[in-house]
Amino acid sequence: MKKHFLYWLVLGLIVIIGCQKESSFELGNTPAEGSLQSDVTGDCLPKTINGTYVATTPLVPTTNSITVSVNVTRTGTYIITTDTINGYFFRGTGTFTALGPTNVTLRGNGTPFAAGIDNFVVSYDSTICDIAVTVLPAGAGGPAVFTLDGAPATCIGAVVNGSYAISTALTATNTVTINVTVTTIGTYNITTTYQGMTFTKSGTFTTLGANTVTLVGSGTPTTAGVNTVPLPVGATTCSFVVNVSSPAVGTLGGSPAACTPSTVNGIYVVGTPMAASNSVQIQISVTTAGVYSISTNTVTGFSFAGTGTVAVGPNQLINLAATGTPTTAGPQTFLVTFGTSTCTFVVNVLPNDYFPRTTGSNWSYEFDDNANDSLYRNAITPTLAVGADTYNIFMQNDGVTPPPDSSGYYRRSGGDYFEWFDAGAYIGYNPPAVWSSYIMVKDNVAAGTNWKSGGFAGVIAGPPPTPLNIRFSFTIPAGQKDIAVTVVTSLGTVTYQNVIVVEEKFEVEVTPGVWQDATTTLDFYGKSYYARGVGLIKYEALNAAGTVQNTQELRRFQVL
Repeated sequence: MKKHFLYWLVLGLIVIIGCQKESSFELGNTPAEGSLQSDVTGDCLPKTINGTYVATTPLVPTTNSITVSVNVTRTGTYIITTDTINGYFFRGTGTFTALGPTNVTLRGNGTPFAAGIDNFVVSYDSTICDIAVTVLPAGAGGPAVFTLDGAPATCIGAVVNGSYAISTALTATNTVTINVTVTTIGTYNITTTYQGMTFTKSGTFTTLGANTVTLVGSGTPTTAGVNTVPLPVGATTCSFVVNVSSPAVGTLGGSPAACTPSTVNGIYVVGTPMAASNSVQIQISVTTAGVYSISTNTVTGFSFAGTGTVAVGPNQLINLAATGTPTTAGPQTFLVTFGTSTCTFVVNVLPNDYFPRTTGSNWSYEFDDNANDSLYRNAITPTLAVGADTYNIFMQNDGVTPPPDSSGYYRRSGGDYFEWFDAGAYIGYNPPAVWSSYIMVKDNVAAGTNWKSGGFAGVIAGPPPTPLNIRFSFTIPAGQKDIAVTVVTSLGTVTYQNVIVVEEKFEVEVTPGVWQDATTTLDFYGKSYYARGVGLIKYEALNAAGTVQNTQELRRFQVL
């Protein structure tokens, strides 16, 4: 037998008299649940600051605001706030009606006392992110005065980013960074349009002297070759060069049927925004070198696209990055377009479920990084009826016990995931049959929440026979909900998103109604890691000091 769930057996060593049950609890459907989105530094996304902030000038809520992104995992009402710094704060309320990423505007309130940079902490559910707001000195809310470095000739130090091709629309990757010298702080708006391309940026200069500005491109280039783009500001102008290529010409591998070959990378889950790991690799054969722009249609909330420059040649691999958030589980077929050539590929989107139970789904685990010590689990078609509840049946093959061998009975109700099991057989009661259920994970509560099972009462065989009552205590530790967790096995390294960590401990009833934590007595507790759309990805057995003794890690899975 394997390590996961075996820890129940050690409880037969505890001899405490008594019996009492405690009911688990559930939260209602409101308020909403979700997580603030941030970059690797903890800064809020999309990190948008609206309006101008001037010391001693009261904020106007409809103008002075910040925009943050929330990945909604349960609909309902929300309140998102910041702390109060320098005399003002931001707050937003409302109702989330759909899952997935949603931008929320928090309105400003109060009056900044002094000029400077104020670093706010935005809080929602159990998550936080940071956003910095710059306050100008009193009386400095007007337009800035500045000059372009290099005017009236070439813009000194200008950096042009991205690929440019005729008839290919510019994206957020098409930017130009310029240098300016500011003599009066204040607001600015810089824009230029040339040969179908527009570069623009507005904002506020808060420091005198040297500053940089990144102009964002839009539009579609109309003229190939060297484009010298004029950048006028007031009575002065400097220029920068954009090289516009002719578009590449070629065909997709497999066109017009399935893309051949195609490799889909990453894990796709309903309600989970696309990350850098989500992409597809396809193949093209190029007859005319140039800039390519290859994209797919949008299917159930997400799509793929890629741009770059390619040389003439057959069978070149191209990577298309995913954007958006899937809304529907199951296989999704995408149509790729490159010039007049098309092909298709399929992405399997997993359900918004932390313990999937669909028939045919299967998982392979290995123990303590030993590739030869493994376990295969799968969900089968038959179900188990227990009163009004229906449980999905899991089977397992550990290479030791002759398969098939039962691996448990599971169901989901809202955000609660239950196991039905014989507690007596696990604990070592005599007679053993003490069938009951417990909630093993909750996705509808915040980090820091604790819940407990009812008591599992029985008798430990003697001599002398001794009554015993045990219950389970589960906690999602602070900061351990909807996090990223990396698992390393013999098949490689995988980072799973939206993971809930559940700490599992045991309590015994020492006198009627009085329960005691048994962690120190047992020198043991466990941690289970559940990934949205995947299920159990890791289990750790720890001693009372918190040192990991054994691990069970997911090395392959298929959710149908």
